[in-house]
Amino acid sequence: MLRTLLAGSVLAAALVAGSAQAARTTTVYAVPTTAQFMNHADDRLRGMATNPFNLKAEAVIVNANGKEKGNGPFPGDDILYSFKLYKSPKLDKPAGSAMFTCYYTFAKKATCDSYFELAGGVLLASGQVVFDGTRFVLSVTGGTDRYVGALGEVSATPAAKNAERLRLQLQGTTR
Repeated sequence: MLRTLLAGSVLAAALVAGSAQAARTTTVYAVPTTAQFMNHADDRLRGMATNPFNLKAEAVIVNANGKEKGNGPFPGDDILYSFKLYKSPKLDKPAGSAMFTCYYTFAKKATCDSYFELAGGVLLASGQVVFDGTRFVLSVTGGTDRYVGALGEVSATPAAKNAERLRLQLQGTTR
């Protein structure tokens, strides 16, 4: 019995050590190339007028003239960003490209789906991003080619030259 427990403990330790060795951290620098904002004010106004909850439009985001009050983005708006990725903060060695599709919810937060096209394939990540925030973390949910089965996170922090420093911590890649 003790021998079986000991063997199981050694096997568990080996698996933990193996998974720690499989973890990889890569840093890339993202520079925005395009941004396309889609304002869906017309859909919001239509939804406030015909909904089953008797919502008072003027109490939400519409002034007396039927215009949105305050500054957006508002729930329902979405934005598409594209980025060039670089291997160093000098932004001199290309590393690929990225695309973010963000759908705004309440309190100026967005749910973003991102696609990182890198040398080994496409890496997929998603998560919440605060509008005008300086940092965010996305969950890696897989990818293609070398990133099939990848898990981990993408941490974003500001960098020089209008860039974002993206730290990709990955484990579970199959190739």
